[in-house]
Amino acid sequence: MKKVASIKSANIAAKNPAIGPNTGQDNLLRLTEGSLLQLHQRLQGMLDTGTLINRFFGWLSEQQLVDGIEYIHPDENLALSAGTKKHHKAHYVLRLEQHYLGEITITSQKRFIEQDLFTQEQSIGVLVHYLKNAIAHQALEKVAFHDSLTGVMNRTALDELLPKETKRAQRYGYNLSVLMIDIDHFKSINDCIGHMGGDVILQQVSQAIKSQLRNSDLPFRYGGDEFLLILPNTHLEGAHQAANQIMVSLNKAISVASDQTISPKLSIGVASYQHGESHEELIHRVDIALYDAKNNGRNCIV
Repeated sequence: MKKVASIKSANIAAKNPAIGPNTGQDNLLRLTEGSLLQLHQRLQGMLDTGTLINRFFGWLSEQQLVDGIEYIHPDENLALSAGTKKHHKAHYVLRLEQHYLGEITITSQKRFIEQDLFTQEQSIGVLVHYLKNAIAHQALEKVAFHDSLTGVMNRTALDELLPKETKRAQRYGYNLSVLMIDIDHFKSINDCIGHMGGDVILQQVSQAIKSQLRNSDLPFRYGGDEFLLILPNTHLEGAHQAANQIMVSLNKAISVASDQTISPKLSIGVASYQHGESHEELIHRVDIALYDAKNNGRNCIV
């Protein structure tokens, strides 16, 4: 069973050839004010998309037999699911005030009846308003915590996340390492190829860094031409290996114009968290390591 619906200003226009002609909604039961109020209460104040979908699924499971739910929003790189995927499906394309808000697929081990679909349509008409707010909030967070040029996180995000990671490392006793990376002679590069060419170099370096990281690693733009990486569950030797992989991945000429190529080099400082130290002390030690790498002739790891 497949159902396609378009939600506009919370009104759902739907057709479902799999269940035959539309018999109208005169004989279908609308959700009570109490049920709708309960749904609003569960979704209110939630700005995390995953939490919204889970809470909505929990509420819907109390109204009818549903086994799974999937939510996707390709434009926002969202793909969320809860429960278990089953054969019978009801699929909804979500729109509110001409804004595309993704798609929801609800699945069940039994065939949906018209009343099930009507209940879903009413409840999704509520959910879509909260989804719009959550997606907008996520977009603002992305702008606030990410560097627009390189795509990695910025200093604001670092100031929030590094203290949390050091406290977690201390509490649970796991390894934590940081890398501080500087592009060698970046000012001279800018003077030679201009700021637009310099931006290309920054973007390529950030791509080389990200290409070597695990999903759990956290990259940040620390300054103009400096990057800082947080590597959870990584000891000092593993951090040196990661630094070497980054340098190897960047060991190629970068085309910045039709007749210009640059082969940027990196100086990298490495430090591992020591039990009891603050995140400021950790940053200070990795900064010293980077300073030593520069004093040792650059294009090296210390």
